[in-house]
Amino acid sequence: MKRVLVFDVPTRAFHWLFVIFFLTAILLANLTDDDSAIFPYHMLVGIMLGVLLIFRIVWGFIGSTYARFSTFMLRPSQLIGYIREVVQLKTTRYLNHNPASSFAAIIMYFATIGLLISGFVMVRSGNDNIKDLHELFAQLFVFTAIVHVFGVVFHQVRHRDGMITSMIDGKKDSVIEQQPITSARTLSGLFLLMVVAGCLWFLNSNFDRDTRILTLFGTELQLGENEGAGGYYDHDD
Repeated sequence: MKRVLVFDVPTRAFHWLFVIFFLTAILLANLTDDDSAIFPYHMLVGIMLGVLLIFRIVWGFIGSTYARFSTFMLRPSQLIGYIREVVQLKTTRYLNHNPASSFAAIIMYFATIGLLISGFVMVRSGNDNIKDLHELFAQLFVFTAIVHVFGVVFHQVRHRDGMITSMIDGKKDSVIEQQPITSARTLSGLFLLMVVAGCLWFLNSNFDRDTRILTLFGTELQLGENEGAGGYYDHDD
């Protein structure tokens, strides 16, 4: 069966950068103590997840066909039908995200928003009472990601249509009446990489490792325990 281009370069770049940054954040959160010199990088990586998510939301409206949210299958009836097929050990093939992948992506995006907001509130207020909510969002993300991975493996074993490798080379086996994309949008992918590199440089340049303070546009955020420093305060240059 002919393999056709489905996912553009920005979508694939986002996917793998998102995986890398989230795994880094979760490992730092679970393997380091709050007072560790490394722990603040958990929060810096979290900011990068926010940058990536902003790009993905924008790309979900202006990207190529199967990157757009309009092609996501988000009706509950579609998900129920798809799960019923899985139980029967069969699934329908789609060039776009199938119902399970569509719901998984949206849940992970909302979980990320929850992580960013709850994390910011903790840093800003110095109040750890919201920590349980922050961890709940993290657990929701991890659970959804695990289910998603198992679903992708099941689909690949069932259909062998290139679903697993589609986020590497962007290609899947063709599907009748569904048209492939005509451009990989490589320049847009390079733009995303430049934005990520620029944001990493900006965060690194504005983070004081000694005081563990990140300065963002005139506001100082205390990202780790520092004797004599509060959780959050404004600073005008």
